[in-house]
Amino acid sequence: MNEQLKNNVILGLFILIKLSIHCLIPVDGFDLHRDEYLHLDQAHHLAWGFHSVPPVTSWISWLIFQLGNSVFWVKFFPALFGALTIAAVWKIIQTLDGGYFARISGALAILLSSILRTNTLYQPNSLDILCWTAFFYFLIRYIRSGENKCLYLGSIVMAIGFLNKYTICFLLAGFLAGLLITKQRVLFRQLAFYKALGLFFY
Repeated sequence: MNEQLKNNVILGLFILIKLSIHCLIPVDGFDLHRDEYLHLDQAHHLAWGFHSVPPVTSWISWLIFQLGNSVFWVKFFPALFGALTIAAVWKIIQTLDGGYFARISGALAILLSSILRTNTLYQPNSLDILCWTAFFYFLIRYIRSGENKCLYLGSIVMAIGFLNKYTICFLLAGFLAGLLITKQRVLFRQLAFYKALGLFFY
């Protein structure tokens, strides 16, 4: 088995385990959390968000209703975001030249941490964690490779995160402040950086 195939198989197993834990284990006898009912009801009030609730959860809720509105689909999306978080952590460690021990340790940390509980609930939190993690992945990739596409992809992730939960603005503020005190402040002199900011606000 070549290295790339081995890497994909191990990562795929972690993703499969994550999805199985949340979607296949019976939950008979447990009703949905009250917040889940709130977020599901947003499917009937599609808008570009409210004072405390951005629109992404409403859109996902609408999709859940189109898929049949079963408990499986309610639990599937937070589980999917949790699985993608494992993939993002795996890719971060790989980008930093971490070996299989480091990658597996990172995947287990996500799989067995308190995020396990978070990914059982249909709330904006699971996607929020994914967006934060994915942004750091693209940031690290940009620092390592200098590819402008990483800035643009990070900007898209940040935009999705903002439309999901406004707290990602703390990440944006920290990112911009961090640029000012590190050698990465050269970004302020690059056109690609302002294109990425424009993509975020667009």
